[in-house]
Amino acid sequence: MEKIMIRILYLLLASLACAACSNYLDMKPNASLSTIETLADLRALLDNEFVMSTQTLAGEDMADNYFVLDQTWNASSNEGDRNRYTWQVTENNGVDWIGMYEEIYYANVVLEGLEGLRPSPDMDSYNEIRGTALYYRGLAFSELLLLYAMPYRHGADGSGLGVPLRTSADLNQFFSRASISESYDRVFADLEEAAALLPLTTATLLRPSRLAAWGLMARVAFDIGDYERAFRLSEQLLQQKSDLLDYGQINPALAIPFQPLNSEVVHLTYRYSAFLVQSRGIVDPEIYASYAEGDYRKSLFFAVNANGHPVFKGSYTEINLMQFTGISTAEMLLTNMEAALRTGRLAEARMRLPAFLQARYAPNARPNSNGEAAELLALLQSERRKELIFRNRRWADIRRLNLEGANISLTRELNGQRYLLEPNSLRYALLIPLEAIRYSRITQNPR
Repeated sequence: MEKIMIRILYLLLASLACAACSNYLDMKPNASLSTIETLADLRALLDNEFVMSTQTLAGEDMADNYFVLDQTWNASSNEGDRNRYTWQVTENNGVDWIGMYEEIYYANVVLEGLEGLRPSPDMDSYNEIRGTALYYRGLAFSELLLLYAMPYRHGADGSGLGVPLRTSADLNQFFSRASISESYDRVFADLEEAAALLPLTTATLLRPSRLAAWGLMARVAFDIGDYERAFRLSEQLLQQKSDLLDYGQINPALAIPFQPLNSEVVHLTYRYSAFLVQSRGIVDPEIYASYAEGDYRKSLFFAVNANGHPVFKGSYTEINLMQFTGISTAEMLLTNMEAALRTGRLAEARMRLPAFLQARYAPNARPNSNGEAAELLALLQSERRKELIFRNRRWADIRRLNLEGANISLTRELNGQRYLLEPNSLRYALLIPLEAIRYSRITQNPR
């Protein structure tokens, strides 16, 4: 565990040092990538945690789980942080775009490097490396779609703008923006092939497995309202791994209650966000109040600071400067149960719910798990909101729910001014960095 914390601290320092990077061409390789000759070299690229494991938290930055005080926002020197908070992202705020395309670049380098190593005397390693590269490319494309494409619902018109689907490591090759349906098809194609190649489990949770690929596909399917696929894939995962931590057995007095490689983690990824750390981010009072007495998460996820404000301490990274963004069995259980309800499988949802509630609530505080479909759906949506707080899932859920008519508006009160993000606003698709527009000649998102 100490080694994990040291690595995360190192990555935090590196991310702070690079936070101001804004040049689209910063994703270009260094000279060492041209010397790749072996499977070990390709594995080393994929084990670069700073590139592959530090996923975006921009969605959580823009979601409604927290707020910052005026003086905190005013004191921030990072224009990107300030603009995300008020949904005023400009063409000059490109850190997330650059980071995800760097991840895609590394994946493409590996995939092309593997072509030069066929046939390999170690096909097990060869297949795992290929599957890992495809997993990370699919992950990066899916995160890009949540930030730079408008919300999309499975089965709807998919002709809108998606993202450039870079499938080559040649940065001089230009890719126009694919349609949104083509973009999601690419995500699922990469992840389906990854699942076929990866082992069921891996030596370390920092590397993706077949379980992680199933989980990520279930997450993406859920994000776009493809509930049948989300149910099927989450069920596949849960048939193999359904561990839940008993929160009643964890000490709430600890400053960091959770270990990073605990039994719920399927794949560990994480990210630093300046506004989400305890010294700045204050948990939304209504959300904090929604955790009833007897809900173990209230004391495990939150502390109350010297000013009486609730702050988040429940990350699965063992360091509260980093937020967990990975795949967990808890997320998969919630995805599975809600997808079951939405596809007419009331009995299946009822079957799994008691174990989840038992792991999160004291015996005399557990909600009723025997309600009818509408009641259980409301309960599961509430549980999802409370369970996945600060895990970069709320932004995706808002996008999905608003397409279903939830009519969720987001507001910020800052320096006497009220900022509003209306349902399905064009600002749900961030502006693409100007240098990417100039370099690749792609279409900008409308305003």
